[in-house]
Amino acid sequence: MREVFSRTFYYVNTAINCSNLLQLIAVLEKILGADILVFMEKEQIKGHLILLMAPSGSGKKKVMEGLGKVADDIYFAKTYTNRERREGVEENSRYTFISREDFEEAIDKGELIEWAVFSGNYYGTPRSELIVPLSEGRIVMKEMELQGVQQIKKLIPEENITVIYIDAGSWENLRKRILARAPMSEEHLALRKERYEEESKFKDEADVVIDNHNGKLDVAQSTFRKVVEEIINKHHD
Repeated sequence: MREVFSRTFYYVNTAINCSNLLQLIAVLEKILGADILVFMEKEQIKGHLILLMAPSGSGKKKVMEGLGKVADDIYFAKTYTNRERREGVEENSRYTFISREDFEEAIDKGELIEWAVFSGNYYGTPRSELIVPLSEGRIVMKEMELQGVQQIKKLIPEENITVIYIDAGSWENLRKRILARAPMSEEHLALRKERYEEESKFKDEADVVIDNHNGKLDVAQSTFRKVVEEIINKHHD
């Protein structure tokens, strides 16, 4: 009992001296043993979150390029990662590359709404990248891995979120795409395959599935654009 009291006193004292809102939320979560967002009033989240989930090599970047002017109505949330930049490869413009130490500090300060480790590297989403635009009533789009999708779905009201899965076929097809993009060791390929197998199981749970098989990119882009337009129009009604 004394240990519990001491720990609670420490957290309360820390909360009083927090320098920013995110630190305060993180401390309160430790006291309550739950994510503060679970207790948010539904009406506080006025926007709509589109989570885009796709195995490596599925062509999500190309599919997203088909949005055209529709993209003007969307806020694209950023991702933090500590992985090294890949030489000779055009990196995702929505990635913010930081050191492992800075990422772990962001975790400790409660600055991330979700995070996970893949191939030994951290990936995560800053709270401000989702909560601020959603509270302003904006349409937010975020590329996210399976672990992150599962975490976020527990926090955001069902009517304020749509999960879109991009399906590009078999692992062998994705493997060829991945190797065509950049050289990769067999070890890393094995990890990608493991992720592919896990994410494929989730496909049936997604709200929308977009087929992006070889030779059908234009159809995938058109379907994706129509789905997003419907979400935007429904939100503005």
